Amino acid sequence: MDAPSLDSLRQEIDAIDGELHGLIQRRAALVDRIAASKPPGGLALRPGREAKVMRQRLETHQGPFPAAAVYRMWREMMCAFTMMQTPDIKVAICRPHDQPGYWDLARDHFGCQITFVANDTPAQVLAAVRANPSTLGVVPVPIEADAAPWWPLLAGRDATLPNVVARLPFLVMPNARARGISAFVLARMEPEESGDDRALISIESMDGLSRNRISGALAKAGLPAFTSVLDQVAGGVHHYLVELPGVIADSDKRLRELEIALELKNGRVAAIGAYAVPSTARA
Repeated sequence: MDAPSLDSLRQEIDAIDGELHGLIQRRAALVDRIAASKPPGGLALRPGREAKVMRQRLETHQGPFPAAAVYRMWREMMCAFTMMQTPDIKVAICRPHDQPGYWDLARDHFGCQITFVANDTPAQVLAAVRANPSTLGVVPVPIEADAAPWWPLLAGRDATLPNVVARLPFLVMPNARARGISAFVLARMEPEESGDDRALISIESMDGLSRNRISGALAKAGLPAFTSVLDQVAGGVHHYLVELPGVIADSDKRLRELEIALELKNGRVAAIGAYAVPSTARA
Protein backbone atom coordinates (compact mmCIF):
# COMPACT_ATOMS: atom_id res chain seq x y z
CA MET A 1 0.00 0.00 0.00
CA ASP A 2 1.31 3.40 -0.96
CA ALA A 3 2.14 5.81 1.82
CA PRO A 4 -0.23 8.80 2.03
CA SER A 5 1.05 11.88 0.28
CA LEU A 6 1.99 15.04 2.16
CA ASP A 7 -0.95 16.80 0.55
CA SER A 8 -3.43 14.21 1.82
CA LEU A 9 -1.95 14.38 5.34
CA ARG A 10 -2.21 18.16 5.31
CA GLN A 11 -5.79 17.95 4.10
CA GLU A 12 -6.54 15.64 7.05
CA ILE A 13 -4.96 18.18 9.42
CA ASP A 14 -7.08 20.92 7.85
CA ALA A 15 -10.20 18.83 8.45
CA ILE A 16 -9.22 18.28 12.09
CA ASP A 17 -8.60 22.02 12.52
CA GLY A 18 -12.10 22.68 11.22
CA GLU A 19 -13.55 20.17 13.67
CA LEU A 20 -11.62 21.74 16.57
CA HIS A 21 -12.83 25.20 15.62
CA GLY A 22 -16.39 23.94 15.36
CA LEU A 23 -16.17 22.38 18.82
CA ILE A 24 -14.88 25.65 20.29
CA GLN A 25 -17.83 27.48 18.74
CA ARG A 26 -20.23 24.88 20.17
CA ARG A 27 -18.65 25.36 23.60
CA ALA A 28 -19.02 29.13 23.27
CA ALA A 29 -22.71 28.71 22.41
CA LEU A 30 -23.20 26.63 25.57
CA VAL A 31 -21.46 29.31 27.63
CA ASP A 32 -23.87 31.86 26.16
CA ARG A 33 -26.82 29.70 27.26
CA ILE A 34 -25.35 29.33 30.76
CA ALA A 35 -24.79 33.11 31.00
CA ALA A 36 -28.39 33.75 29.89
CA SER A 37 -29.70 31.51 32.67
CA LYS A 38 -27.84 33.44 35.39
CA PRO A 39 -28.95 36.69 37.03
CA PRO A 40 -27.07 39.72 35.63
CA GLY A 41 -23.90 40.90 37.33
CA GLY A 42 -21.47 38.91 39.38
CA LEU A 43 -18.07 37.45 38.60
CA ALA A 44 -18.21 34.45 36.25
CA LEU A 45 -15.27 32.67 37.84
CA ARG A 46 -15.13 29.02 38.95
CA PRO A 47 -11.58 28.40 40.23
CA GLY A 48 -12.42 25.02 41.77
CA ARG A 49 -14.08 23.71 38.60
CA GLU A 50 -11.25 25.11 36.48
CA ALA A 51 -8.71 23.21 38.60
CA LYS A 52 -10.72 20.00 38.19
CA VAL A 53 -10.81 20.46 34.41
CA MET A 54 -7.07 21.13 34.21
CA ARG A 55 -6.19 18.14 36.39
CA GLN A 56 -8.28 15.89 34.16
CA ARG A 57 -6.69 17.23 30.98
CA LEU A 58 -3.17 16.86 32.37
CA GLU A 59 -3.77 13.42 33.90
CA THR A 60 -5.25 11.95 30.71
CA HIS A 61 -2.86 13.60 28.24
CA GLN A 62 -0.64 11.26 26.25
CA GLY A 63 1.70 11.49 23.29
CA PRO A 64 4.47 13.87 22.20
CA PHE A 65 2.38 17.05 22.23
CA PRO A 66 3.64 19.09 25.25
CA ALA A 67 1.44 19.04 28.36
CA ALA A 68 2.29 22.72 28.91
CA ALA A 69 0.74 23.57 25.55
CA VAL A 70 -2.44 21.66 26.46
CA TYR A 71 -2.58 23.62 29.69
CA ARG A 72 -2.15 26.99 27.94
CA MET A 73 -4.79 26.14 25.32
CA TRP A 74 -7.39 25.25 27.94
CA ARG A 75 -6.51 28.19 30.16
CA GLU A 76 -6.91 30.57 27.20
CA MET A 77 -10.29 29.05 26.37
CA MET A 78 -11.61 29.09 29.93
CA CYS A 79 -10.54 32.68 30.50
CA ALA A 80 -12.00 33.80 27.17
CA PHE A 81 -15.31 32.19 28.16
CA THR A 82 -15.10 33.92 31.56
CA MET A 83 -14.60 37.22 29.75
CA MET A 84 -17.67 36.51 27.59
CA GLN A 85 -19.74 36.42 30.80
CA THR A 86 -17.89 39.22 32.64
CA PRO A 87 -16.72 41.65 29.92
CA ASP A 88 -15.32 44.21 32.39
CA ILE A 89 -13.11 41.73 34.24
CA LYS A 90 -9.57 42.93 35.01
CA VAL A 91 -6.55 41.52 36.82
CA ALA A 92 -4.56 43.79 39.17
CA ILE A 93 -1.04 42.37 39.50
CA CYS A 94 1.55 43.15 42.11
CA ARG A 95 4.58 43.37 39.85
CA PRO A 96 7.48 45.27 41.38
CA HIS A 97 9.92 46.58 38.76
CA ASP A 98 12.58 44.09 39.83
CA GLN A 99 10.22 41.07 39.77
CA PRO A 100 8.60 40.75 36.31
CA GLY A 101 7.87 37.07 36.91
CA TYR A 102 4.54 37.82 38.57
CA TRP A 103 3.28 39.18 35.23
CA ASP A 104 4.26 35.85 33.65
CA LEU A 105 2.38 33.92 36.32
CA ALA A 106 -0.75 35.94 35.65
CA ARG A 107 -0.44 35.65 31.85
CA ASP A 108 0.04 31.88 31.98
CA HIS A 109 -3.09 31.55 34.12
CA PHE A 110 -5.43 34.24 32.76
CA GLY A 111 -4.33 34.30 29.13
CA CYS A 112 -3.95 37.15 26.68
CA GLN A 113 -7.52 38.50 26.50
CA ILE A 114 -8.17 39.88 29.98
CA THR A 115 -6.82 43.36 30.81
CA PHE A 116 -3.88 43.41 33.24
CA VAL A 117 -3.01 46.39 35.45
CA ALA A 118 0.44 46.56 37.09
CA ASN A 119 0.74 47.63 40.73
CA ASP A 120 3.82 48.16 42.88
CA THR A 121 2.51 46.73 46.17
CA PRO A 122 0.03 44.15 47.46
CA ALA A 123 -1.82 46.97 49.25
CA GLN A 124 -2.51 48.64 45.89
CA VAL A 125 -3.79 45.34 44.47
CA LEU A 126 -6.07 44.83 47.47
CA ALA A 127 -7.47 48.35 47.08
CA ALA A 128 -8.22 47.70 43.38
CA VAL A 129 -10.06 44.46 44.16
CA ARG A 130 -12.07 46.11 46.93
CA ALA A 131 -13.04 48.96 44.60
CA ASN A 132 -14.46 46.74 41.86
CA PRO A 133 -16.07 43.28 42.25
CA SER A 134 -15.02 42.41 38.67
CA THR A 135 -11.32 42.95 39.43
CA LEU A 136 -9.12 40.02 40.44
CA GLY A 137 -5.82 40.41 42.25
CA VAL A 138 -2.48 38.62 41.97
CA VAL A 139 -0.16 39.05 44.97
CA PRO A 140 2.99 37.24 46.11
CA VAL A 141 2.51 34.28 48.41
CA PRO A 142 3.45 35.50 51.91
CA ILE A 143 6.86 34.77 53.40
CA GLU A 144 8.02 35.42 56.96
CA ALA A 145 10.48 38.08 55.76
CA ASP A 146 7.65 40.36 54.54
CA ALA A 147 8.04 43.77 56.19
CA ALA A 148 4.38 44.72 55.63
CA PRO A 149 2.26 41.54 55.44
CA TRP A 150 -0.91 42.03 53.40
CA TRP A 151 -2.84 38.90 54.30
CA PRO A 152 -3.93 39.94 57.85
CA LEU A 153 -6.07 42.61 56.16
CA LEU A 154 -8.29 39.86 54.68
CA ALA A 155 -9.42 38.87 58.18
CA GLY A 156 -11.66 41.93 58.56
CA ARG A 157 -15.44 41.89 58.31
CA ASP A 158 -15.94 44.41 55.50
CA ALA A 159 -18.05 43.01 52.64
CA THR A 160 -15.57 44.35 50.05
CA LEU A 161 -12.69 42.22 51.36
CA PRO A 162 -11.74 39.41 48.96
CA ASN A 163 -10.69 35.82 49.58
CA VAL A 164 -7.76 33.86 48.26
CA VAL A 165 -9.26 31.63 45.55
CA ALA A 166 -6.25 30.18 43.68
CA ARG A 167 -2.50 29.69 43.81
CA LEU A 168 -0.13 30.25 40.88
CA PRO A 169 1.48 28.62 39.08
CA PHE A 170 -0.96 25.73 38.79
CA LEU A 171 1.50 24.18 36.33
CA VAL A 172 5.10 25.40 36.07
CA MET A 173 5.82 26.56 32.52
CA PRO A 174 9.15 25.37 31.05
CA ASN A 175 10.14 28.83 29.73
CA ALA A 176 8.78 31.05 32.51
CA ARG A 177 10.78 33.84 34.13
CA ALA A 178 8.67 33.12 37.20
CA ARG A 179 10.53 30.02 38.40
CA GLY A 180 10.87 29.92 42.17
CA ILE A 181 8.05 32.38 42.88
CA SER A 182 4.35 31.82 43.53
CA ALA A 183 1.30 33.99 43.94
CA PHE A 184 -2.22 34.00 45.32
CA VAL A 185 -5.28 35.10 43.35
CA LEU A 186 -7.73 37.35 45.23
CA ALA A 187 -11.41 37.67 44.31
CA ARG A 188 -14.58 38.93 45.94
CA MET A 189 -16.17 35.50 46.08
CA GLU A 190 -16.14 32.38 48.21
CA PRO A 191 -13.56 29.73 47.26
CA GLU A 192 -14.91 26.44 45.95
CA GLU A 193 -13.70 22.88 46.31
CA SER A 194 -11.62 21.24 43.61
CA GLY A 195 -11.11 17.88 45.31
CA ASP A 196 -7.57 18.62 46.53
CA ASP A 197 -7.38 21.94 48.35
CA ARG A 198 -5.71 23.97 51.08
CA ALA A 199 -7.69 26.28 53.34
CA LEU A 200 -6.10 29.46 54.69
CA ILE A 201 -6.87 30.45 58.29
CA SER A 202 -5.74 33.69 59.92
CA ILE A 203 -5.15 33.72 63.67
CA GLU A 204 -4.69 37.06 65.40
CA SER A 205 -3.34 37.04 68.94
CA MET A 206 -1.94 39.62 71.31
CA ASP A 207 0.42 36.93 72.64
CA GLY A 208 2.75 34.57 70.81
CA LEU A 209 1.48 31.06 70.06
CA SER A 210 3.68 28.01 69.65
CA ARG A 211 3.03 25.62 66.79
CA ASN A 212 2.37 22.87 69.31
CA ARG A 213 -0.34 25.00 70.90
CA ILE A 214 -1.91 25.72 67.51
CA SER A 215 -1.74 22.02 66.60
CA GLY A 216 -3.44 20.98 69.84
CA ALA A 217 -6.16 23.63 69.46
CA LEU A 218 -6.88 22.52 65.89
CA ALA A 219 -7.36 18.95 67.05
CA LYS A 220 -9.58 20.07 69.93
CA ALA A 221 -11.76 22.07 67.52
CA GLY A 222 -12.13 19.10 65.18
CA LEU A 223 -10.05 20.65 62.41
CA PRO A 224 -7.39 18.79 60.40
CA ALA A 225 -3.70 19.12 61.18
CA PHE A 226 -1.97 22.08 59.58
CA THR A 227 0.33 21.67 56.59
CA SER A 228 2.18 24.92 57.35
CA VAL A 229 2.14 27.90 59.72
CA LEU A 230 3.53 31.37 58.95
CA ASP A 231 4.22 33.68 61.90
CA GLN A 232 4.44 37.47 61.50
CA VAL A 233 4.21 40.40 63.91
CA ALA A 234 2.71 43.73 62.86
CA GLY A 235 1.98 46.62 65.21
CA GLY A 236 2.72 44.46 68.24
CA VAL A 237 0.07 41.89 67.20
CA HIS A 238 0.96 38.31 66.29
CA HIS A 239 -0.54 37.01 63.03
CA TYR A 240 -0.47 33.36 62.03
CA LEU A 241 -1.31 32.11 58.54
CA VAL A 242 -2.31 28.48 58.90
CA GLU A 243 -2.83 26.13 55.95
CA LEU A 244 -5.12 23.14 56.37
CA PRO A 245 -6.39 20.48 53.97
CA GLY A 246 -9.79 21.23 52.41
CA VAL A 247 -11.94 24.34 52.03
CA ILE A 248 -13.21 26.03 55.21
CA ALA A 249 -15.76 28.86 55.24
CA ASP A 250 -15.56 31.69 57.74
CA SER A 251 -18.99 30.60 59.04
CA ASP A 252 -17.64 27.16 60.01
CA LYS A 253 -18.43 26.70 63.72
CA ARG A 254 -15.10 24.93 64.21
CA LEU A 255 -13.34 28.27 63.80
CA ARG A 256 -15.22 29.66 66.78
CA GLU A 257 -14.25 26.51 68.70
CA LEU A 258 -10.65 27.13 67.68
CA GLU A 259 -10.81 30.63 69.18
CA ILE A 260 -11.99 29.08 72.45
CA ALA A 261 -9.34 26.36 72.37
CA LEU A 262 -6.59 28.97 71.84
CA GLU A 263 -7.99 31.15 74.66
CA LEU A 264 -7.49 34.26 72.55
CA LYS A 265 -7.71 37.61 74.31
CA ASN A 266 -8.75 40.44 71.99
CA GLY A 267 -7.86 38.21 69.04
CA ARG A 268 -9.80 36.26 66.47
CA VAL A 269 -9.72 33.44 63.93
CA ALA A 270 -10.90 33.98 60.35
CA ALA A 271 -10.98 31.97 57.13
CA ILE A 272 -9.38 34.05 54.37
CA GLY A 273 -9.74 31.68 51.43
CA ALA A 274 -8.55 28.44 49.90
CA TYR A 275 -6.78 27.24 46.77
CA ALA A 276 -6.56 24.14 44.62
CA VAL A 277 -3.29 22.30 45.17
CA PRO A 278 -1.14 22.90 42.05
CA SER A 279 -0.56 20.08 39.60
CA THR A 280 2.59 17.98 39.81
CA ALA A 281 2.38 17.00 36.13
CA ARG A 282 5.51 17.44 34.06
CA ALA A 283 5.18 20.35 31.67
